[in-house]
Amino acid sequence: MLEWTDHDVDGLLVREARDPGVQERGRILLVPGSMHGWWAYERWMPVFAKAGWTPLAMSLPNHTGSRAVPEAEFLAYTPGDYAAAVRTVLGGLFPDLDPGFRPPVLLGHSMGGLVTQLVAEAYVPYALVLVSTVGPGQLGPMRSTAYPKDRPVTMTREQLQEMWFRHISEEELDVLMDRLTPESPNVINQYSNGSVTVDPHAIRCPVLVVGPESDRTPVHDTRTVAALLGAKPVVVPNVGHDMPLEHAGLPAASTIVAWLDTLAPAES
Repeated sequence: MLEWTDHDVDGLLVREARDPGVQERGRILLVPGSMHGWWAYERWMPVFAKAGWTPLAMSLPNHTGSRAVPEAEFLAYTPGDYAAAVRTVLGGLFPDLDPGFRPPVLLGHSMGGLVTQLVAEAYVPYALVLVSTVGPGQLGPMRSTAYPKDRPVTMTREQLQEMWFRHISEEELDVLMDRLTPESPNVINQYSNGSVTVDPHAIRCPVLVVGPESDRTPVHDTRTVAALLGAKPVVVPNVGHDMPLEHAGLPAASTIVAWLDTLAPAES
C-alpha cells in the first residue's frame, strides 16, 4: 500500500508517493506539461515508488492545487517563471546540506521537459528524464503562428483526442477535460517560437529522452533532441504525446526505472 503525502512549498503543491516496504534508492521530481497538474503522473507514480524511486509530482503556479496567479501576471508568464517555481521546490524539499546528499532525478513531460532543461543548466540533478519533450529553441520554432496574448489558452475535446493521444476512452477524456487548466499564452508562444534556448554543455548529468513513435503535436523529434543533448533516445510504440496518461504508456515508466537502475545499482 502506497503512502501519499502532500507538501506545500511556497504555495506549490507537491504530491509524494512512497512504498514503505521498499528501500528508497532515489527520488524523482515530476514536472508536468502545459495545462496539466501533478495528476499527469498518477499512473506512473506507483511504478516508480514500488521500484524504490520515490516520486514527487508538482503542480506549477496557477495549476491544480498550487497558488493562483493574477490573470495579468499569468498571461505574461514565461517558461523561465516555471523553471523558477521548480527551483523553489528543489530548495524547499531537497536541501543539500546533509553529508552524502543525492539530488533528485528531474523528469519533465512536454513543456515540462523544456522547463527541467532550463533548471538543469544551473542545478545538477542526479539525472534528467525528458518525456515527449519540447526541445531547445536552437532546434527551430514549433509553430508559425502565435496564440492571442489577452486570454489563457484552452483546447477542445477533439483537439486533445487528435493531438495528444493514440488510445484514450471517452470516460478518460471526461476526467481530463475536468482537470485541465487554461495555459499562459506567453509561455506557449515562447517555447513554440524558438526563443527559449538551452546550453547543452551546461547540463552535467545523465540524460534520457523518451518519446512516442508518432507524435501528432509539433514538438521536436525525440532523436534530434537526444542528439543535441548527447543523450540516449528511447522511442515508445503505440502511444501518443501524452503517454503518462495512456495505459499503453506504463511500459515507458518501467523503461525509465530500468535506466535509472543502471545509474544506481541496488545494494545487496
